[in-house]
Amino acid sequence: MKNHIKWTIVFLLLGIIAYLFSPSIKRLLAADSYLSARIALMYLSGTLGTILMSAAVIISARFSFVNKFFGGLDKAYEVHKATAALGFAFGLIHFLMSFSNRMFIKFGVIPEPAHSNNPLTGFILSLYNAGYAFLEPAFIVLIIIVFIALFRMIPYHIFKYTHKIIPIIYLQIALHAFTVPFRGGWVETIGGYILQGMVLFGTVGAIITLFQLTGFKHTYKGTISKKDKPSSDIIHLKIKLNNADNFKLDAGQFVFLKFEKSFEAHPFSVASYDTSSKELEFYIKECGDFTNKLYESISENSQVKVEGPYGEFNFKEEGKNQVWVAGGIGITPFLAKLKELANNKPSHTIDLIYSKIGDTPFDSMLQEMCAKANVNLHMVDTNKDGLLTYEQIKSITPNILSSSIWFCGPVGFRNVVHKGLKQDNINMLSFHFDNFSFR
Repeated sequence: MKNHIKWTIVFLLLGIIAYLFSPSIKRLLAADSYLSARIALMYLSGTLGTILMSAAVIISARFSFVNKFFGGLDKAYEVHKATAALGFAFGLIHFLMSFSNRMFIKFGVIPEPAHSNNPLTGFILSLYNAGYAFLEPAFIVLIIIVFIALFRMIPYHIFKYTHKIIPIIYLQIALHAFTVPFRGGWVETIGGYILQGMVLFGTVGAIITLFQLTGFKHTYKGTISKKDKPSSDIIHLKIKLNNADNFKLDAGQFVFLKFEKSFEAHPFSVASYDTSSKELEFYIKECGDFTNKLYESISENSQVKVEGPYGEFNFKEEGKNQVWVAGGIGITPFLAKLKELANNKPSHTIDLIYSKIGDTPFDSMLQEMCAKANVNLHMVDTNKDGLLTYEQIKSITPNILSSSIWFCGPVGFRNVVHKGLKQDNINMLSFHFDNFSFR
């Protein structure tokens, strides 16, 4: 089972447990019709939706301990997307149950139920009423934002800008979810503790995200010390950190860079880090709206905010030979490790397979670095040899079945390798990669 599916099920079960240990389960079991069960069912959909959405918001705040728990930021974001989607689905059910009930009453399909007295008073009553104040329009806006996220033809920057509204919407939902248990008798029950605890933790995450404080404990100021283009579509950057006393990087990790004229931070693998000069090195391929305009929009000596490092792509699976597979600009994290190994030779066999299109700026560099690091280099030019297949990888590295595999490259290429490894019954825990798809 994929990691993000497993953890989404865990959070779903947490919501079910919260509901089972609440007064609403008894009301549901005692109901003799849908109308009498409706409120209890709304508590169920609301609880599941709130806990799953809270998990998604907590992950989006990029807490270091949360990232490590899920195996790296990229893996955590997979859980974020899955919990957000399922949480929205339950939230939508909750919203439609409430809306349809009002419509049925309005058009005389069902009689208007007798109103029970609200036992809440004072400050709690004010909070309870505030929880309903903008709930419906907030959820309608959320529906629009989710549509934008799912409709891939809408440009990424629009997705990112609209996504920034979600913490505000969540805070409205959180206030509603936190106060409703006071009226429903959930307070001081296990279910109430679970629900309100997740809401409080989610509120902290939403505030951090709203005020752009994500990663504030490991954010550094930097200056672009060098920029050039070794080829027509690759940007080479060096960024000198101004406050790097606590900066620690494992070869293979990535950071977020936020340039002066950029509204949003973007993730990039680090090609090297010089601890003496405090310089980070990057190779960035021009392949999207942001990177296609990057070279012209930045200049040497301009300021950059560096957040990180992140990721568990750190070559730390001990006791095994390693097979490195890189495609195109995916060679970047391997450059960082090769530089490290030049001074600290590996005790195991490492084979690097580099799939490229024609000549690249990395060809001679790789030959020199691999020779110094005692790494076996295999370059495959797809212009001459065709697309690299899993069977070719196995023929190049016959020890792959007993090795750990480290991959960085296009998603389609990764899927080919993943499928081949799965067919050979290789333990997927030995297949390592970073997933930069945050949409």
